[in-house]
Amino acid sequence: MADDESKIIIDEDWKAQVQREKEEVEAEPEDAPVAPGQEVEPGGEEPANFVALVSSLATQCMFALGLIAQQEGGQVMVDIQGAKFLIDLLLVLRDKTEGNLDSEEEGAITEAIAELQRAFVIRAQQVQEASMKEAGIDMTNLRNPDAPPTI
Repeated sequence: MADDESKIIIDEDWKAQVQREKEEVEAEPEDAPVAPGQEVEPGGEEPANFVALVSSLATQCMFALGLIAQQEGGQVMVDIQGAKFLIDLLLVLRDKTEGNLDSEEEGAITEAIAELQRAFVIRAQQVQEASMKEAGIDMTNLRNPDAPPTI
């Protein structure tokens, strides 16, 4: 009885199935050649690569800057500190990957950082002006120091 329980049964059918599936995939015609690292994910999703990572971080930053409205109600929420963190994160990513990026990746991160920094400066000024206006501070003289004081 002990001999019956210790028998090992090896299922060889899976090898044949894998071979059949491999042959089917090789037999399927390819519509267009796909570059390495650019495979399309199931369901047509964007592939997970460096450019997708940069795009994801940039999109989060645009939400934080209020450049993209929330879907519910179209409200714009501005999170200056969150946007600053995301821009700093992209800067760290650029610095840590220096010399290891291809031209497309380098261009994507450089362009994203430049555009987000421009938008950040404009939005930070708007937030500062709104805060000063709420506090009752006249912004006219701050913009043009040569202007006569307003009453």
